[in-house]
Amino acid sequence: MSKDRTKKFVIQQDLWFRVLLVVMVSLPWSQIANAQQEQLSADRTEYFKLVSTVEYIAKRGSESKQYRHQAEPWFTVNRREVSPAENSYHIRTEDLMFMGAYQEPEYDYLSEINYKLTDKRYITELDSDLVHLQEMNNEAVGSLQNKAVHKVGKKWTHRFDLTIFDHYSLPDEIKFTVKSVKVPTDELGDLIAVQAISDHFLVKAAKQGDGYGYVKCQVASVYLFDPYVMEGNAEELYVVANVFTAATKMDDMTQQYRYEFGTYKTDYNEVAIDLSGLGEEYEDIMREIDLIPEPIEVKDWAGLPYWAQSEIVNAAQLASACSAIACEQSVVNPASNVFLAAARVYSYQGECALVSCGRRSVCQALRQDVDAITPLDICGDDGFLVPWWWAAAAAVVALDDNHHHHKSPHKP
Repeated sequence: MSKDRTKKFVIQQDLWFRVLLVVMVSLPWSQIANAQQEQLSADRTEYFKLVSTVEYIAKRGSESKQYRHQAEPWFTVNRREVSPAENSYHIRTEDLMFMGAYQEPEYDYLSEINYKLTDKRYITELDSDLVHLQEMNNEAVGSLQNKAVHKVGKKWTHRFDLTIFDHYSLPDEIKFTVKSVKVPTDELGDLIAVQAISDHFLVKAAKQGDGYGYVKCQVASVYLFDPYVMEGNAEELYVVANVFTAATKMDDMTQQYRYEFGTYKTDYNEVAIDLSGLGEEYEDIMREIDLIPEPIEVKDWAGLPYWAQSEIVNAAQLASACSAIACEQSVVNPASNVFLAAARVYSYQGECALVSCGRRSVCQALRQDVDAITPLDICGDDGFLVPWWWAAAAAVVALDDNHHHHKSPHKP
């Protein structure tokens, strides 16, 4: 072999050696990079604005009392896949102002929620103060087995069993009438709006003095999903509106209570996503749940009565969770993120632990903040003071039960 050929052979061998070395060294890093990319695709962060209001009025002759509280936090939902059959969720609410002892660092956890969700939509490892909603969610999801409806434009009914709590104040069940409609948008195509309105139900509640009475309640919701909601694999939840009403004549006063929350999806700058193109279909289905047009005017401020801080908070949280699950049906796109975040904020509104902010109704907030909803008339007609069922309820809600002498705990 000549000197030139020998030199060329050595150079070629050296080149192949270097290529082989680069491949051997880079292979593990390539695998790591791919694994990291897969993890990034499995992780997800979503952003939502929540507007939550609590209103109460009471009348006895010329005497009147009012209460109003509003919270408008922005919250993020971080999802992390822990296995093919389970995701971990971390919800953090921003812009909440706590009063008194709640301002201490030890209460920081009040702004966060952690839980896991299986591919069957069962909740596990939820924070202890919301564990009653975990139990309700899992029972409700179980009741949907082989009963979920997957047809747009159809109306159906569903009942949720509350006897699992064995709690004296709760009804045995809540029955919902549910329907879905197709809602067109310009940028996102056809979305699906699902509405759930409960029958009226009675909650047993402690009076200011001795004994018990009854409070007549109802809950109604509309959830706006992407079009895959009826196929069981929706990935997006855009707007939520929820109304819970309660009325009673306990303590010789005509008392009415309303809890509403509205939620809409935003980007990371808190700007509502583009839902332009929403029209009459969405307007009609929203008007039917009777969001209050205007906030009440507080002239004679009064704190909430005991029943509105205990039994009704339980009932409203559970009923709102059932309403969300009725709308969601068998979808593994957790509306639980919304009803859990709303429930946590609501519980501290009732306890007056939060500084109230803002002066607008949920209906006004949705119309002001979401450009697509701005031109729509989504408020109800009745307003706060004269619910259509009040006359029929009056004869029932004044009932007493003097066999109990101890007021109920705050949780079921």
